[in-house]
Amino acid sequence: MSGQQTLQTVDRALSFMEFVASADQAPTIQTVANELDLNITTSYHLLRTLVARGYIERQPDLTLTLGSRVGDLFRAYQQRFNAREGLMTLASTLAEQTSETAWLSLRKGNRVILEALIESSQRLRVSGLFVGLSGNEHLRSSGKAVLAHLDPSERTEMLAPIFASMTEADASHTATELEQELEKIRVSGWSLDDQGLGVETSSVGAPIFSADGRVYGAIGISTPTTRMRRNKKGYIDAVRRTANDATALLGGIPSP
Repeated sequence: MSGQQTLQTVDRALSFMEFVASADQAPTIQTVANELDLNITTSYHLLRTLVARGYIERQPDLTLTLGSRVGDLFRAYQQRFNAREGLMTLASTLAEQTSETAWLSLRKGNRVILEALIESSQRLRVSGLFVGLSGNEHLRSSGKAVLAHLDPSERTEMLAPIFASMTEADASHTATELEQELEKIRVSGWSLDDQGLGVETSSVGAPIFSADGRVYGAIGISTPTTRMRRNKKGYIDAVRRTANDATALLGGIPSP
Protein backbone atom coordinates (compact mmCIF):
# COMPACT_ATOMS: atom_id res chain seq x y z
CA MET A 1 0.00 0.00 0.00
CA SER A 2 3.03 2.27 -0.64
CA GLY A 3 3.53 2.76 3.11
CA GLN A 4 0.48 5.00 3.52
CA GLN A 5 -2.16 4.38 6.15
CA THR A 6 -5.59 3.41 4.84
CA LEU A 7 -9.01 3.05 6.41
CA GLN A 8 -9.68 -0.67 6.53
CA THR A 9 -13.44 -0.46 6.00
CA VAL A 10 -13.07 1.72 2.92
CA ASP A 11 -10.29 -0.49 1.60
CA ARG A 12 -12.46 -3.58 1.99
CA ALA A 13 -15.46 -1.92 0.33
CA LEU A 14 -13.35 -0.94 -2.68
CA SER A 15 -11.86 -4.43 -2.90
CA PHE A 16 -15.40 -5.85 -2.74
CA MET A 17 -16.54 -3.64 -5.63
CA GLU A 18 -13.40 -4.30 -7.68
CA PHE A 19 -13.88 -8.05 -7.31
CA VAL A 20 -17.49 -7.86 -8.50
CA ALA A 21 -16.40 -5.69 -11.45
CA SER A 22 -13.60 -8.04 -12.57
CA ALA A 23 -15.26 -11.43 -11.96
CA ASP A 24 -15.79 -13.56 -15.09
CA GLN A 25 -19.27 -14.46 -13.81
CA ALA A 26 -21.53 -12.54 -11.46
CA PRO A 27 -20.44 -13.78 -7.99
CA THR A 28 -22.48 -14.43 -4.88
CA ILE A 29 -21.64 -12.80 -1.58
CA GLN A 30 -20.20 -16.10 -0.37
CA THR A 31 -17.82 -16.15 -3.33
CA VAL A 32 -16.68 -12.59 -2.63
CA ALA A 33 -16.16 -13.37 1.06
CA ASN A 34 -14.11 -16.46 0.26
CA GLU A 35 -11.95 -14.83 -2.40
CA LEU A 36 -11.21 -11.74 -0.31
CA ASP A 37 -10.84 -13.73 2.92
CA LEU A 38 -13.58 -11.69 4.60
CA ASN A 39 -15.84 -12.67 7.46
CA ILE A 40 -19.33 -13.34 6.04
CA THR A 41 -20.91 -10.91 8.52
CA THR A 42 -18.48 -8.19 7.46
CA SER A 43 -19.26 -8.99 3.84
CA TYR A 44 -22.98 -8.49 4.41
CA HIS A 45 -22.31 -5.12 6.09
CA LEU A 46 -20.24 -4.04 3.09
CA LEU A 47 -22.86 -5.30 0.67
CA ARG A 48 -25.71 -3.43 2.35
CA THR A 49 -23.72 -0.19 2.22
CA LEU A 50 -22.72 -0.62 -1.42
CA VAL A 51 -26.28 -1.55 -2.44
CA ALA A 52 -27.70 1.44 -0.55
CA ARG A 53 -25.29 3.78 -2.36
CA GLY A 54 -26.05 2.23 -5.76
CA TYR A 55 -22.59 0.78 -6.41
CA ILE A 56 -23.70 -2.87 -6.24
CA GLU A 57 -26.97 -4.52 -7.27
CA ARG A 58 -28.15 -7.88 -5.94
CA GLN A 59 -29.99 -9.87 -8.58
CA PRO A 60 -33.00 -12.20 -7.97
CA ASP A 61 -30.66 -15.23 -8.21
CA LEU A 62 -28.54 -13.61 -5.41
CA THR A 63 -25.60 -12.87 -7.70
CA LEU A 64 -23.95 -9.45 -7.53
CA THR A 65 -23.38 -6.93 -10.33
CA LEU A 66 -22.20 -3.35 -10.50
CA GLY A 67 -24.87 -0.73 -9.82
CA SER A 68 -25.88 2.32 -11.83
CA ARG A 69 -23.84 4.68 -9.65
CA VAL A 70 -20.66 3.22 -11.15
CA GLY A 71 -21.87 4.33 -14.56
CA ASP A 72 -22.45 7.83 -13.20
CA LEU A 73 -18.86 7.96 -11.96
CA PHE A 74 -17.52 6.76 -15.29
CA ARG A 75 -19.51 9.34 -17.23
CA ALA A 76 -18.28 12.10 -14.92
CA TYR A 77 -14.68 10.91 -15.38
CA GLN A 78 -15.11 10.66 -19.14
CA GLN A 79 -16.61 14.15 -19.33
CA ARG A 80 -13.73 15.60 -17.33
CA PHE A 81 -11.20 13.76 -19.49
CA ASN A 82 -12.85 14.98 -22.70
CA ALA A 83 -12.99 18.53 -21.34
CA ARG A 84 -9.27 18.48 -20.57
CA GLU A 85 -8.51 17.26 -24.09
CA GLY A 86 -10.66 20.07 -25.48
CA LEU A 87 -8.87 22.66 -23.36
CA MET A 88 -5.50 21.34 -24.57
CA THR A 89 -6.67 21.74 -28.17
CA LEU A 90 -7.73 25.33 -27.51
CA ALA A 91 -4.32 26.11 -25.99
CA SER A 92 -2.61 24.64 -29.07
CA THR A 93 -4.82 26.74 -31.35
CA LEU A 94 -3.97 29.86 -29.35
CA ALA A 95 -0.26 29.12 -29.79
CA GLU A 96 -0.77 28.78 -33.55
CA GLN A 97 -2.79 31.99 -33.80
CA THR A 98 -0.30 34.12 -31.88
CA SER A 99 2.96 32.27 -32.61
CA GLU A 100 3.66 32.65 -28.88
CA THR A 101 4.01 30.20 -26.01
CA ALA A 102 0.50 29.29 -24.85
CA TRP A 103 -0.42 27.75 -21.52
CA LEU A 104 -3.33 26.35 -19.59
CA SER A 105 -3.38 26.69 -15.80
CA LEU A 106 -6.03 25.14 -13.54
CA ARG A 107 -7.08 25.95 -10.01
CA LYS A 108 -6.42 23.08 -7.62
CA GLY A 109 -7.20 23.90 -4.01
CA ASN A 110 -5.20 26.94 -3.03
CA ARG A 111 -2.87 26.82 -6.02
CA VAL A 112 -3.02 27.69 -9.70
CA ILE A 113 -0.98 25.02 -11.48
CA LEU A 114 0.35 25.12 -15.03
CA GLU A 115 -1.21 22.05 -16.67
CA ALA A 116 -0.23 22.42 -20.33
CA LEU A 117 2.46 24.33 -22.20
CA ILE A 118 2.77 24.76 -25.97
CA GLU A 119 6.09 26.36 -26.91
CA SER A 120 6.31 29.26 -29.33
CA SER A 121 7.52 28.49 -32.84
CA GLN A 122 9.72 31.61 -32.79
CA ARG A 123 13.44 31.49 -32.03
CA LEU A 124 13.17 34.20 -29.38
CA ARG A 125 10.68 32.88 -26.85
CA VAL A 126 10.00 32.65 -23.13
CA SER A 127 11.96 30.12 -21.09
CA GLY A 128 11.59 28.88 -17.52
CA LEU A 129 7.99 27.71 -17.75
CA PHE A 130 7.18 24.07 -17.04
CA VAL A 131 4.16 21.87 -16.42
CA GLY A 132 3.50 21.76 -12.67
CA LEU A 133 4.61 25.35 -12.06
CA SER A 134 2.68 27.00 -9.22
CA GLY A 135 3.11 29.69 -6.59
CA ASN A 136 3.46 33.47 -6.92
CA GLU A 137 -0.20 33.65 -7.91
CA HIS A 138 -0.17 37.37 -7.10
CA LEU A 139 2.40 37.94 -9.88
CA ARG A 140 1.50 35.40 -12.58
CA SER A 141 -1.22 36.43 -15.03
CA SER A 142 -2.85 33.01 -14.59
CA GLY A 143 -2.90 33.42 -10.82
CA LYS A 144 -4.31 36.93 -10.97
CA ALA A 145 -7.02 35.86 -13.43
CA VAL A 146 -8.15 33.24 -10.91
CA LEU A 147 -7.71 35.39 -7.80
CA ALA A 148 -9.92 38.10 -9.26
CA HIS A 149 -12.88 35.73 -9.37
CA LEU A 150 -12.53 33.90 -6.06
CA ASP A 151 -14.71 34.55 -3.04
CA PRO A 152 -12.90 36.79 -0.53
CA SER A 153 -12.31 33.88 1.87
CA GLU A 154 -10.89 31.70 -0.92
CA ARG A 155 -8.67 34.54 -2.10
CA THR A 156 -7.37 35.01 1.43
CA GLU A 157 -6.50 31.32 1.69
CA MET A 158 -4.63 31.31 -1.61
CA LEU A 159 -2.65 34.43 -0.69
CA ALA A 160 -1.91 33.45 2.91
CA PRO A 161 1.37 31.57 2.27
CA ILE A 162 2.54 34.36 -0.06
CA PHE A 163 1.91 37.13 2.46
CA ALA A 164 3.38 34.99 5.27
CA SER A 165 6.80 35.26 3.61
CA MET A 166 6.66 39.09 3.61
CA THR A 167 7.07 41.66 6.31
CA GLU A 168 3.81 43.05 7.67
CA ALA A 169 4.37 46.37 5.90
CA ASP A 170 5.17 44.72 2.56
CA ALA A 171 2.19 42.38 2.85
CA SER A 172 -0.16 45.28 3.56
CA HIS A 173 1.19 47.31 0.64
CA THR A 174 1.06 44.33 -1.74
CA ALA A 175 -2.50 43.46 -0.66
CA THR A 176 -3.71 47.01 -1.33
CA GLU A 177 -2.12 47.19 -4.78
CA LEU A 178 -3.24 43.68 -5.67
CA GLU A 179 -6.88 44.33 -4.77
CA GLN A 180 -6.91 47.38 -7.02
CA GLU A 181 -5.46 45.31 -9.86
CA LEU A 182 -7.91 42.45 -9.29
CA GLU A 183 -10.83 44.86 -9.53
CA LYS A 184 -9.57 46.02 -12.94
CA ILE A 185 -9.24 42.37 -14.02
CA ARG A 186 -12.83 41.65 -13.00
CA VAL A 187 -13.98 44.54 -15.19
CA SER A 188 -11.70 43.98 -18.20
CA GLY A 189 -11.76 40.17 -18.31
CA TRP A 190 -7.99 39.74 -18.68
CA SER A 191 -4.84 39.91 -16.55
CA LEU A 192 -1.26 40.90 -17.27
CA ASP A 193 2.13 39.94 -15.87
CA ASP A 194 4.42 42.66 -17.15
CA GLN A 195 7.91 41.47 -16.16
CA GLY A 196 6.68 40.47 -12.71
CA LEU A 197 8.35 37.06 -12.95
CA GLY A 198 11.24 37.82 -15.22
CA VAL A 199 13.01 40.66 -16.98
CA GLU A 200 11.80 41.14 -20.56
CA THR A 201 9.07 38.50 -20.12
CA SER A 202 5.35 39.26 -20.13
CA SER A 203 2.15 37.23 -20.21
CA VAL A 204 -1.55 37.84 -20.61
CA GLY A 205 -4.28 35.51 -19.35
CA ALA A 206 -8.04 35.28 -19.04
CA PRO A 207 -10.19 33.28 -16.63
CA ILE A 208 -12.09 30.10 -17.50
CA PHE A 209 -15.38 29.31 -15.76
CA SER A 210 -17.12 25.98 -15.20
CA ALA A 211 -20.84 25.26 -15.54
CA ASP A 212 -21.48 26.24 -11.91
CA GLY A 213 -20.04 29.71 -12.50
CA ARG A 214 -16.88 29.11 -10.47
CA VAL A 215 -13.49 30.05 -11.84
CA TYR A 216 -11.86 26.87 -13.18
CA GLY A 217 -8.49 28.19 -14.26
CA ALA A 218 -6.96 30.47 -16.85
CA ILE A 219 -5.55 30.30 -20.36
CA GLY A 220 -3.09 32.66 -21.99
CA ILE A 221 0.27 33.32 -23.62
CA SER A 222 3.76 34.29 -22.51
CA THR A 223 6.07 36.30 -24.73
CA PRO A 224 9.14 38.52 -24.74
CA THR A 225 8.05 41.94 -23.49
CA THR A 226 9.08 43.67 -26.74
CA ARG A 227 6.52 41.63 -28.70
CA MET A 228 3.88 42.08 -26.00
CA ARG A 229 4.17 45.86 -26.30
CA ARG A 230 3.91 45.73 -30.11
CA ASN A 231 0.98 43.32 -30.26
CA LYS A 232 -0.74 43.74 -26.90
CA LYS A 233 -4.28 44.42 -28.17
CA GLY A 234 -4.21 41.51 -30.62
CA TYR A 235 -2.86 39.17 -27.96
CA ILE A 236 -5.53 40.22 -25.47
CA ASP A 237 -8.29 39.71 -28.03
CA ALA A 238 -7.00 36.24 -28.95
CA VAL A 239 -6.65 35.20 -25.31
CA ARG A 240 -10.13 36.41 -24.36
CA ARG A 241 -11.74 34.66 -27.34
CA THR A 242 -9.97 31.43 -26.40
CA ALA A 243 -11.02 31.77 -22.74
CA ASN A 244 -14.63 32.24 -23.83
CA ASP A 245 -14.39 29.11 -25.99
CA ALA A 246 -12.92 27.21 -23.03
CA THR A 247 -15.72 28.40 -20.74
CA ALA A 248 -18.32 27.33 -23.29
CA LEU A 249 -16.62 23.92 -23.54
CA LEU A 250 -17.05 23.48 -19.79
CA GLY A 251 -20.71 24.47 -19.96
CA GLY A 252 -20.14 27.91 -18.47
CA ILE A 253 -21.35 31.28 -19.70
CA PRO A 254 -18.72 33.17 -21.75
CA SER A 255 -17.97 36.78 -20.87
CA PRO A 256 -19.51 39.46 -23.10
